[in-house]
Amino acid sequence: MATAALRLGQVLFRFRSFTPLPVLAVLVWLLWRSRGTPGPGGPEVDAWLNGVGLAAAAAGQALRFYTLGQVPEGTSGQGSALEARTLNTQGPYAWVRNPLYLGNLGICLGLMFVAHDAWVYALGLAFFFGEYFFIIRAEEDFLSQQFAGAYAAYQARVPRWVPRRPSGPTEPLRSGFDWRRALYKEHNPFAAWGSGALVLLAWERAARGELSSAWLAVLAGMEIAVLVVFLGVKAAKHRWLT
Repeated sequence: MATAALRLGQVLFRFRSFTPLPVLAVLVWLLWRSRGTPGPGGPEVDAWLNGVGLAAAAAGQALRFYTLGQVPEGTSGQGSALEARTLNTQGPYAWVRNPLYLGNLGICLGLMFVAHDAWVYALGLAFFFGEYFFIIRAEEDFLSQQFAGAYAAYQARVPRWVPRRPSGPTEPLRSGFDWRRALYKEHNPFAAWGSGALVLLAWERAARGELSSAWLAVLAGMEIAVLVVFLGVKAAKHRWLT
């Protein structure tokens, strides 16, 4: 019989696209209350973390893109139900058991660095690791039932969160990289966090009275680039499916 923790993990997995929304609402309120005040370390650290944050989010997105371009259909699903037709143990899964969630962590940390607010760090990290604590255990229970000893052996050699170089040779998850699948799966998340980061940067400068016309033009140009990518993939996706 499933424990309460496993049942909670199953519920959180099912609704994981919606559970961040109330937390995001609180984070927006916290940032609005701060009026753009530089976080710990002052303006110099704040400016440095803007660049670090964008790089971390881009790295997290790259890991997700790389993973989803390799995984076979019927695994690492983004739907509401746990599924696993096969057990992924090669490619990025030979380094870490949860490459997609590690990518999510990179994106979340990146946005937190851009926001650079102590309360945002505390609430954001508590929510992220609290939710995934239960989701991952529900997934692990499911995979243990599906693949029994094979999954136990995989758990013993591959870490859950911190990547580790495989002890033996690795192979790709599939014969070729599926660019269409990766673009199809990731254009929405990319547009969401990319636009969110740019809004944070614009709001921060506006709240401090530092949003010059030059900076506004740069940020607007970056947002247009994000939207061009997003709409381009949307149009291509429509052609692929028809």
